[in-house]
Amino acid sequence: LCPTLEKLVDLLAENEHNVWAKEHIKQGWTYGAQQDVKAKRSPYLVPYNQLGERRRRAGREGVRDAVCTLLVHGYISLSTPCLVSTEKCRVFRPDKSYAVTVGKWYFEFEILTAGNMRVGWARPGCIPDKELGSDDQAFVFSGDEAHWYHQGGVPLGALPWQKGDVVGCMLDLSEHTVKVALNGDLLFNENGSELLAKDFPINDGLLPVVGLGVNQMGKLNLGSEPDSLQYFSVCGLQEGYKPFAVDMASHPSLWMTWWQPQFASIKPDDPNLLVSFVIRSIWRHPEQMPESPQLTPLNV
Repeated sequence: LCPTLEKLVDLLAENEHNVWAKEHIKQGWTYGAQQDVKAKRSPYLVPYNQLGERRRRAGREGVRDAVCTLLVHGYISLSTPCLVSTEKCRVFRPDKSYAVTVGKWYFEFEILTAGNMRVGWARPGCIPDKELGSDDQAFVFSGDEAHWYHQGGVPLGALPWQKGDVVGCMLDLSEHTVKVALNGDLLFNENGSELLAKDFPINDGLLPVVGLGVNQMGKLNLGSEPDSLQYFSVCGLQEGYKPFAVDMASHPSLWMTWWQPQFASIKPDDPNLLVSFVIRSIWRHPEQMPESPQLTPLNV
């Protein structure tokens, strides 16, 4: 294992010891110089850093086996160090089949916690491995920083958003432009323009997208019920925009990203893995059985 994962093994081994100790204390165990099951005394009921090396090594070996199992199955990636820590952002967007390539579209995002979140438009190929707006796959507004992000960030000169604020996102695919409004007021870039993005290629189309930081919350309104949009009549309707979900019976289901396991092909002669196939079968009902019973395959 690499040094990063060895550090993870140490942390998990310490946690495992603490859980064990907590459970034993609940059961009435106390510290004793010698192991005494009847008296419920144990020499190992001490802080992890006071354990002997032999005991700590045994704990690490068990945890290391578990980490190696996760590694070989792709749930931990050596090339993705952030998997060792908690996930920093989760991305939501409609399925790529809803991507729009023509027209003028509008949706809203209500701020429920005034922290690290980004909202705007993204291409179907946008992946969670990169922060929204760090490449050319997304056009997003970060209200807590008052920045616009697309291949990097630029300040907008606006105040940070507050709980209860509503962001309106406008996409014009005929003019190839993106605008953003905060509580009905258009935001302007450092050049004084309301066009935060322009002259970009449409390619496979664009979709509403939201990136939420840890413990952040917001309410995404794609406009399946236009009257529920708070500022559409102010900064969308008059300019010919349509609610993104106006022709849908309900909101489209949202595609949610998280750090996915990394998969790799298994070679036929791999010395560490054995792949077997199991065939499940059922018998026909006795009344339908032929004279010579035969198995009917159910699936493979």
